[in-house]
Order: sequence, then C-alpha cells, then structure tokens
Amino acid sequence: MFVEFFLPPIASKTVASRLENVLKTNTVDASVHTTPSLLMFFGRFDTMDITAKQAVLGDVKFSSLSLKGRGVDMPVTGIEDGKLEVKSADELVITGIVTEADLADTLMRKVDKLQDARVTMTPERISADGTAKIMGMKADVHLEGVLLEDSGCLYFRMTRLDIKNALLGRALTGNLFGDIMLADFRKMKLPVELDSVEQQNGQVTLTAKRK
Repeated sequence: MFVEFFLPPIASKTVASRLENVLKTNTVDASVHTTPSLLMFFGRFDTMDITAKQAVLGDVKFSSLSLKGRGVDMPVTGIEDGKLEVKSADELVITGIVTEADLADTLMRKVDKLQDARVTMTPERISADGTAKIMGMKADVHLEGVLLEDSGCLYFRMTRLDIKNALLGRALTGNLFGDIMLADFRKMKLPVELDSVEQQNGQVTLTAKRK
C-alpha cells in the first residue's frame, strides 16, 4: 500500500525530468500510472499523460507538445541517455502546436542562408519574409507555401518565391525553392504516424497516432 501510494508521483517526476533533456525544454509535466506501480521503473505504463512547452521533437520547435498513451512500453533508461523511444503502445497520440515564431525558428535552421525570418500563418497558406546572404550581398526574400505530410515526413512545400535583388535571384532560387523537410517521423523511435496537419490563424496543429 505504501509503495502504490508514493511511487506514481516519484515516477512522474523522474519521467518529466529526463524528458526535459530529450525535448530541449525546461517545462515538462508528466502523469504516469501502472499497477503494480513498481513496473513503471521497468518502463511499463498503463496510462501516460505528458505535456511540454517550447519543446523540440525532430528538428521542429513546438510551442506545446503532448503525448498521451495507454499500455506504453517506454524504457526509462533510454530517456536517461537522452533518447526518446517507445517500443510499443496500445494507444499513443502525439499532438503539437507550431506557432509563427516556432516555424520561423525552424526554417532558419533548415534553410541555408535564410535569416531574420518572420512568418504569418492562415488556414490557406503560410508566408515568410526574411533575408538571404550570398556572395557577400543581402537580398530580401518572400516565400509562401503550406505544411504537409508525405510518406511519414513533415514538409514545408513552397508555392511562391520572390527575391527583390534580381542579380542574386537566380542563385538563391536554386538553393531555396522546393520541398523543405522539417521532420522525418520514420526515423523517430516512436510507433506513430503523422496523421494530420491543420493550418490555422497564427499556428499549425500536428497530430501523430499509433501505427
């Protein structure tokens, strides 16, 4: 009785602390339960409810990220080593919100030469304005596109690219235009597939579910 009462909060705090390192954030709340409770220290969780703020999963920055599961096998030692791995789960749903500032941060890390990006999101399209430097010269860049899922990967698909400096336009177009892969869920050790990408005003909501 003593163990069943005290172990769940200890395990929840342990999981939250270790996930902070994996998700590159200081804000993780975790609630995990298992009967008998001792199984949690072997990575078995009957239920799991985890939320994180300003987290990074893959290469994507999320304003908020949640993981809800049932019958989850997630080795705690793997989390301690800086790795997030879920071996199996009866149910598992990961939901993330990417804001305009989050996507600007991600695009600047993923797109060579793109700097000072400012992103605007609507249900119809995403636009970004920034600068790009090549051959020691700066050019103002405007691009538009959408976020989409394709074969387990999250892409920013560019539909328009305008470069104000005509002398650099051709060189920059070759480097920038096309699909930009933001995250490859196939390489993550999580038994989920990217299920939906919903663009909204000011943010995009991503949902991945158990295979």
